Amino acid sequence: MKIGNWKTNTQKVRAWAENQSPSDNLQAVMLSLTLGDNAGTDDLRSTYWTAIRSIGSTMENFPTARRGRESSMTEEEDAALATVEASLLNAFAQIPTKLHALILSVCVPHGRTGGVYADFSAYVGKIISGAHSEMVKAIKDNRWIDLAMVDGVPQITPTPTKADLEDSEEE
Repeated sequence: MKIGNWKTNTQKVRAWAENQSPSDNLQAVMLSLTLGDNAGTDDLRSTYWTAIRSIGSTMENFPTARRGRESSMTEEEDAALATVEASLLNAFAQIPTKLHALILSVCVPHGRTGGVYADFSAYVGKIISGAHSEMVKAIKDNRWIDLAMVDGVPQITPTPTKADLEDSEEE
């Protein structure tokens, strides 16, 4: 695994790990991260990454790394996305389990999709995915300038409303 991919993927894992309860599996993941950071070759980093993915896949909300193409984001942008996504996951984790059924009964997939979410994790995954898309779009549209955050909240300029666009056309 090339060092750039290693850094991008491990930033996501480290951000996720900050909100996890201590466990043997978490300790194994963190040790593998450290060993991979110190690895001298791409092959050795790949070996550690395989171990991290294998152990992490048994843990709830473990971040998945994209395979195939490299991210179009910089390392700093990827790190900001991972940090916000981990914070969102942590926020949803604070919602008491007894409220999950209420949320799932009224928060349903898009109208054309129909049905309900399989479970609370599926609902949260959909929200995180949407947030990820919006943050990437904000970066590409230069609405999240310098990846600024205040108290962990991204400082993103909202997209213009239809009324804003109509007003600017009239001027």
